Amino acid sequence: MPFTIETYSRTYLDGLTALYNAETAFEPYIAPLTPERFVELVARKSYFDPTGLFVAREHGEVLGWIHACLAPGSEPWHDGAQKVARIRMLIYPATRLDIGRALVTAATAWLRERDSGPLEAMHAESGYPFYRGLWLGGEPMGAASLPHVQLAFEVGGYKLAQESIFMTAEVDSPPPPITPEVKVAFVESPAEMKHDGMRESWIGLAPMRTRALLDGEEVGSIGWVILPHVAERLGAPCMSIHGLGVHEQHRRKGIAVALISRALARAYAQGARFASVGTQLWNAPAHATYAKFGFRPHCLLLGRKREEL
Repeated sequence: MPFTIETYSRTYLDGLTALYNAETAFEPYIAPLTPERFVELVARKSYFDPTGLFVAREHGEVLGWIHACLAPGSEPWHDGAQKVARIRMLIYPATRLDIGRALVTAATAWLRERDSGPLEAMHAESGYPFYRGLWLGGEPMGAASLPHVQLAFEVGGYKLAQESIFMTAEVDSPPPPITPEVKVAFVESPAEMKHDGMRESWIGLAPMRTRALLDGEEVGSIGWVILPHVAERLGAPCMSIHGLGVHEQHRRKGIAVALISRALARAYAQGARFASVGTQLWNAPAHATYAKFGFRPHCLLLGRKREEL
C-alpha cells in the first residue's frame, strides 16, 4: 500500500515525536521532542491550525510530517496583527525523498489557498521560530546537516534566501569580567514583550536582556535565554544569544565583548554549560568576536523562500 498524506490528529502524536527524535538524534543541539512538549510549544499556540500539519503514513507508521501556518512575527519591530505564510517544520527519512516532495507539495498548496504572497520555509527573515529551544536550540532555519530536507524544499520551488552560521561553545567556567573603554553600567531584566506574537514565541522560556548604559542612556544590549530542553542531549542547559547590538558611535570600545562576557557569566551561574548563537554567514566581525569566547562554527543554517513567477 502506498503512503498517504493526512492532516494532523493527536492519535499520530507519538509517531510524530518518535520520528523527529530518530531523525535528529545525531545533533546534540536539537532537543528531543515529547508529546507534552509538542502540545505546549506548538498545538496550544493561538495560530496553530491542525489542517496545516500534514502527516505521511505508510502501513500505519508515521514516516514524515510538515507544519505550515500563518503566524505573526515575534520581534518587537513586527506588526503583531500581521501574519506571514510559512513552513515551520519538515522531517522525514533521508531515504524517502518521495515523501519529502509530497509533504512540501501539500503544505505549499495549503498555504497558497490562504496567501498569494511569498512563502517562507525554515526562515528567520520575519522572526524567531515556533520551536524555541528545539530545532537547533531556537533557530528557525534548516540545518545543512539535513541535506534531504533542503533538497525537498529546492525541488518544491523554495530557493535559498538566507545563510547563517550556527556557532557553539562549551562554558567550563564563567569568563572574567571585561571592562569597556568607556564607563558603562549594566542593567539586566526580563526581555520586554511588545505584542502577543512575541509572548507566544517565548512560552516555556524566560528570555533576558542585558543593557549597557552610558550616562543613563542605552548604548548597547544583548538578548539571551537559557534553553533547558537541550540538556537532555548535551547533559546541561545551553545559553543561547538571540540578539546583540551596540550603537554605531560606541562600537570598537569593548562594549560588545563586555556584554557577551556578562551574559555568559550570568548563564553559567544558572547552570548553563554550553552556549550557542546564530549569525549571518557574511558577518566576519561577529564571528571573530564570538571566537574570543570559544565559539566555533557548528553548522550552516539555511532559510528559503518561494515566490510565484
